[in-house]
Amino acid sequence: GIPLKPMLAQPAKGVAELLKRFEEAAFTCEYKYDGERAQIHILEDGAVFVYSRNQENNTAKYPDIVSRVPKARSGRRKDSVRSCILDAEAVAWDPDKKQIQPFQVLMTRKRKDVEAAEIKVQVCLYAFDMLYLNGESLVKEPFSARRRLLRESFVEAEGEFLFATSVDAGSTEEISEFLEQSIKDSCEGLMVKTLDVDATYEIAKRSHKWLKLKKDYLEGVGDTLDLVVIGAYLGKGKRVGTYGGFLLACYDEESEEYQSICKIGTGFTEESLEKHYGFLKDHVLPQPRPYYRWDSGAAPDHWLAAVQVWEVKCGDLSISPVYKAAVGLVSRRYGAFGSPLVPVSALSHVFSPKVDEDKGISLRFPRFLRVREDKKPEEATSSSQVAELYKKQQQIQNQQLRERAEDEDFY
Repeated sequence: GIPLKPMLAQPAKGVAELLKRFEEAAFTCEYKYDGERAQIHILEDGAVFVYSRNQENNTAKYPDIVSRVPKARSGRRKDSVRSCILDAEAVAWDPDKKQIQPFQVLMTRKRKDVEAAEIKVQVCLYAFDMLYLNGESLVKEPFSARRRLLRESFVEAEGEFLFATSVDAGSTEEISEFLEQSIKDSCEGLMVKTLDVDATYEIAKRSHKWLKLKKDYLEGVGDTLDLVVIGAYLGKGKRVGTYGGFLLACYDEESEEYQSICKIGTGFTEESLEKHYGFLKDHVLPQPRPYYRWDSGAAPDHWLAAVQVWEVKCGDLSISPVYKAAVGLVSRRYGAFGSPLVPVSALSHVFSPKVDEDKGISLRFPRFLRVREDKKPEEATSSSQVAELYKKQQQIQNQQLRERAEDEDFY
């Protein structure tokens, strides 16, 4: 088969924007899975091919998908599905816990010459669209018809082949609840798609017919942090002549050092970037201060004196080998439920810390909100606060509760 360039979604700024854009049209909300886009081609001769978002042939990477998809054809239509093209997401799957695993786990799979018997990271294929069936293109059909054909033509198999979890929602409350549930189920957020009106599949387009609502837009997921600017990266393209990104840090009160937490490049207007450049260029340092804690993997073009605090919002926090915020704290100081008062040793039967001592915490999807003129650098978000935020995340709490239940059952 010849791979098609996939249809892509536009980002939405919130639930209110979704309802405004789709106010005259029926729409559905689907889980946005944290995996790798997979376009599946089943040919008349039975051959199966797997292509990436960029039309790369990934067939050799996914022998498990190649063997499973033909078997997933519906019993009553197995003979009638002679050829088809599916749009789907390949997601890492834990067969013991029967749950989705993070994208980073999927990336540990070998990319070439994968032997089915040697596969360590299992994948589940989540199918969400059908573009072609038995010699007929479906891209001009409305999404409701394509989805119906997909569900009639295939049957689900847990942990192997599933349809994207979806709900045809209409109210702000329904969408917000479904978004929150998607986060609890280890997804990135939601894809919202028109069903009937203006609902064709637009090859190679980023379309407003599909909107993506990510977890950082959900109120209450990810507090804002006040962080110190300690470095800057020179701008490229439209941002030549200014700084295009910045290295931010939290403050560790115990060691009195600034610990790197993320690189940020979104949330800025061209005007604000010029303003930041005008202010920060007067605070460039020849080398980093001895009380900056950082890794060469995130070294900026210009080091800056710690003179300004920015308020930042993020999608979530993750463990990082590059960034040094709260380094060691999560494994050293915090017990199963983020309490420094309960020694980890007392909870060893409940929770075994799995964070390396030399890894810190970083922000995913950081977004600049404003300059905090009212805060001194040493009043920035502390490393212990960062560790506490990390521990509070719903996904982490879920993991700990599952491990606790499993360990209690075991003992």
